[in-house]
Amino acid sequence: MSLPYMNTVLLNQMIVIISQSFNECFSNDEQAIIGAFLTTLGDMLSLNSAYISYLQDQNSLSKQNQNDYDLLEKSIEKIKVELNKMKSNVQK
Repeated sequence: MSLPYMNTVLLNQMIVIISQSFNECFSNDEQAIIGAFLTTLGDMLSLNSAYISYLQDQNSLSKQNQNDYDLLEKSIEKIKVELNKMKSNVQK
């Protein structure tokens, strides 16, 4: 999954414009409520993002562990073959 590019300057400008419109339209109590709501929303999005990142790391880690296990199995088989060759050469 590729992440979208987000222009931070544009995001900051949007925040200033939106907050200025809130300052003109709502009372200080209403602004506090809206701010608390948006803060909670931001916290939930951050938490979800961290959780998804954790799950993706765990999935890639389990795939890597399986790849490591497969590599070890192949290595053990090759070692067995080489040992059998050495045994047969010694017995001759």
